[in-house]
Amino acid sequence: MKVSMNLLKKYAAIPVTPEEYQSRMIMTGTGVEGIDDLGEKLQNVVVGRVLTCEAHPNSDHLHVCTVDVGQAEPLQIVCGAPNVAAGQLVAVAMIGAVLPGGVIKKGKLRGVESCGMLCSGPEMGVPVELYPSVGDEGILVFREDHPLGTDVREIFGLNDHVIDFEILANRPDTLCVWGVARETAAAMNTELTLPQITVREADGDIADFARVEVRDSDLCPRYAARVIKNVRIGESPAWLRQALHAAGMRYINNIVDITNFVMLENGHPMHAFDLDKVRCRHIIVRRAEPGENLRTLDGKDHALRGGELMICDEQGPTGLAGIMGGEESEITENTREVLFEAAAFDRTSIRLTARALGFRTEASGHFERGVSPATVLDGLNRACQLVNELDAGDVVPGVIALYPDPVCQQPLTASVARINRRAGVEVSGEEMVRILRKLCFDATVDGDTLTATAPSFRQDVEGEADLCEEVLRYAGYDLIPSTELKGAANGKRSAHMLQNDRLRELLTGLGYYETMTFSFLAKKKLEQLLLRPDDDRLNALPLRNPLGEDSAFMRTTLLCGVLTTAATNQAHGNSDVRIYEVGKVFDNAHRTAENLPTERGSLCLCAFGGGEDFYSVRGAVELMCKAVGAEYEIVPAEEPYYHPGRQAALVFKGQRVALVGEIHPEVAESYELSGRVYAAEIDVDALFAAAEPMGHVKPIARFPAVARDLALVMQDDQPVGPVMTAMKKAAGKLLEDISLFDVFRGPQVGLGRKSVAFSLSFRAEDHTLTDEEIVRLMNKVLKTCREEFGAEIRS
Repeated sequence: MKVSMNLLKKYAAIPVTPEEYQSRMIMTGTGVEGIDDLGEKLQNVVVGRVLTCEAHPNSDHLHVCTVDVGQAEPLQIVCGAPNVAAGQLVAVAMIGAVLPGGVIKKGKLRGVESCGMLCSGPEMGVPVELYPSVGDEGILVFREDHPLGTDVREIFGLNDHVIDFEILANRPDTLCVWGVARETAAAMNTELTLPQITVREADGDIADFARVEVRDSDLCPRYAARVIKNVRIGESPAWLRQALHAAGMRYINNIVDITNFVMLENGHPMHAFDLDKVRCRHIIVRRAEPGENLRTLDGKDHALRGGELMICDEQGPTGLAGIMGGEESEITENTREVLFEAAAFDRTSIRLTARALGFRTEASGHFERGVSPATVLDGLNRACQLVNELDAGDVVPGVIALYPDPVCQQPLTASVARINRRAGVEVSGEEMVRILRKLCFDATVDGDTLTATAPSFRQDVEGEADLCEEVLRYAGYDLIPSTELKGAANGKRSAHMLQNDRLRELLTGLGYYETMTFSFLAKKKLEQLLLRPDDDRLNALPLRNPLGEDSAFMRTTLLCGVLTTAATNQAHGNSDVRIYEVGKVFDNAHRTAENLPTERGSLCLCAFGGGEDFYSVRGAVELMCKAVGAEYEIVPAEEPYYHPGRQAALVFKGQRVALVGEIHPEVAESYELSGRVYAAEIDVDALFAAAEPMGHVKPIARFPAVARDLALVMQDDQPVGPVMTAMKKAAGKLLEDISLFDVFRGPQVGLGRKSVAFSLSFRAEDHTLTDEEIVRLMNKVLKTCREEFGAEIRS
């Protein structure tokens, strides 16, 4: 939350520098994220009066002006603004002045010396809303009379610092200027000076202007309203615009600005309705019906699911309670009667509605943290007081106040000794009372018994531990004695973690980079994989309160996230990519005994660019299998998101351990990937289930190996994996290793056929193999290939 330091000083004196103030507030439990000096980029710019304005002798658009800035001699300044004229009161940047665009230096323009610059609003970083001007069309001309030489930062309210407070979720009372002022007064040991709220009422009776009905008081425990008649819509005064500007809030008109300022000042969100647009002048607070619609002030249409808390009239919704008003009851320049709303809404209801509709506002942020019902009338009457002060209308006598179950703060009792033991410090009971009274508590002490009642705006104080926290943060955290750390850390990495570490180390050595994506995704990402309608992976678990459509379901595969990351890399000019991700996937079709989705460990690779092909990615997968001692068989696969004929599965005892392939062109295009992209998916749980413990170490072979190459011609659609498996069985234990080293297609081997070349290595442990033995083994292998696969030796 951003707060003007000048505004804060109106309620609590701050007799220290901004930096010292920041340190003091942090040490008393109010976080400060930063301090921004609003005038840092606007220095040595003063008020001046244009005495003369003549045409430049060497230009058709420049003017030579003499400007009085309150010094002994006027300045000569060359200006190109079309609206400059003699007699104007303007902003003058002196020599050496600092502007957002740089430092002003003395110079010549078309041969005429210029000793400064006449500034426009944008050149000083002053928006039109903060101080009305012609913007970029010309220089800023002051509408009021100011002494010559006055620093313009005083006029624009930029001689100020903005404090960015970090407000914790349990302290909604500090999400406003008054709340921070209370903490400031306590921390600085100064007086808290809040305005006395008095409302000057006109004639009439509010009952003649509006009615309010709360049908769902469980979601709206308190609702109050007041009516302003003879509304005079206009521009807000400079002090109000400056306060909103420092807080980063927009200024619209005096009525709307008053409601925003009240929220900034005392933390109570308000809304203003154009009463003439509220049908039958009857406000109804109720839950939405399914199918109802509302267009909010930002021009967006919202279809309501039912159950959202709404502000309605007799014909339908006119606002989202606690979030945003409806467009049809918006305040305009033609508004003549206004209904001010101040209420306390259920924080859970507001949070769920804001998330479901996909947007949050300043008001919803306040209500989600919690707004005290006890302060409703303070905010409402403060707004009416500002209407009086700004002469923005006439306040109709009477208040519509619906508060069926008032909340009363209950006194808490605590032990002084227990508080000291809990905090680890020694604070007397009298000092505890002094601290709590500084924080607006009603507190007394009788021996060891401390009795305290929290102020109505504090909803977070529930017991002795809360009183202990209040005492400790103002007694001083530095009173806590230093103690040595005791105990020992006995944690270690689990077997699952160690398994994943092995895979990460291996892939890193192969040049792959690890990526991490969210565990949730958009349903459309799964649909882009061209999965069959009955595929369990489409049955993803939906999130109850998703952040948005792009994160509405738990992932059933890592491939979507990895392909999205690959596309991002490709879009940023990375032409050669090797990435992987290790994580959990959530199988919603197969539930656990606790009726939860089954979580399985998974790993996904993706590679594209120079030198990458199906075999390079398959090689990485096979290397992982060999590293953990997993046996496998390569078989054809038929996943729709891989290219037909360019995919394979690694299987162990009928269970698929891994899947490798080239991404289908349609899938690649839907993920905005170009060129050939290769991927692999590994079921980590299945991989380690197939792993065999490493046995005893084998001695170095005493006898040489005999290598033979075999080129076979077979049908083009014949998978190579089953052929290699059959060759291993035929050769028996003497076959030490077999590998594929070439695949050829061409007219030399015939149409629809291919030549596949294998390298076979034979070795016996007890003797050197003879040529006769090798020939017999090779004949046996060739016979098996001929009979089972119709393969012949390539001639």
